[in-house]
Amino acid sequence: MHRRRTAVLAASDLARLAAVLGQPTPTDGVPPAWHWACLAEPLPRADLGPDGHQRRGLFLPAIEAPRRMFAAAEMTFNGPLCAGQETELVETVTGVDEKPGASGPLTFVTVDRTFSQAGALCVTERQTIVYTAAPPAPRTPDAGLPPADWSRETPTDPVLLFAFSAASSNSHRIHYDQAYTREVEGYPDLVVHGPLIALLLLEAMPARPISRFSFRALKPAFVGETITAHGRMIDDGAELWATGGGAVLMKARASF
Repeated sequence: MHRRRTAVLAASDLARLAAVLGQPTPTDGVPPAWHWACLAEPLPRADLGPDGHQRRGLFLPAIEAPRRMFAAAEMTFNGPLCAGQETELVETVTGVDEKPGASGPLTFVTVDRTFSQAGALCVTERQTIVYTAAPPAPRTPDAGLPPADWSRETPTDPVLLFAFSAASSNSHRIHYDQAYTREVEGYPDLVVHGPLIALLLLEAMPARPISRFSFRALKPAFVGETITAHGRMIDDGAELWATGGGAVLMKARASF
């Protein structure tokens, strides 16, 4: 499946995300991974599924498993995206793989995304989305974390989750509908967005030009918890990880 969208990259999209992250609105290019707030496609309510996302089978495959998670991403920044310019977003489903899991089968869907301006490729991203029918596994604490060069704490609350859903055009109900989250998907409370945790990791880093960024979500974080973004410098970049409730929630890496 393949789809293409062309629109002017709106400065207001960046301003909304900047407000959520407590940062000034960028004026000299889109910061790494802030493209998640750009070029969202308006969706008619008739095209939404029971989880709040676009109904499966319109772009993403018609997978029956009820739970969907943004499991991982790899992105490359070739050049700056700039607000006010016409931007082309191309999205392609490049893989659908079923694998056994500890609690049942998992379906991994790979989506490649590219953002271009003035005929030049600026950002490439490969997303991995996982679907499962298994109930969420209990979260257990982790130990033996490496020493960090820096750490930054971010408390979470329902307003933060709602604001990030709005800024990133994410209508998944697990981020704002507590009854649905508990009764249908089986989580103990509202789930903190994976992309929000990834952005907190990037925002906590010392300022450096980043050429590549990748992350892998390990465990969910829940509203009311404090997310701590950690990192340390390595040979060609930075090793990043997020913790909350005594667990490692995400691991990531940035290359300079």
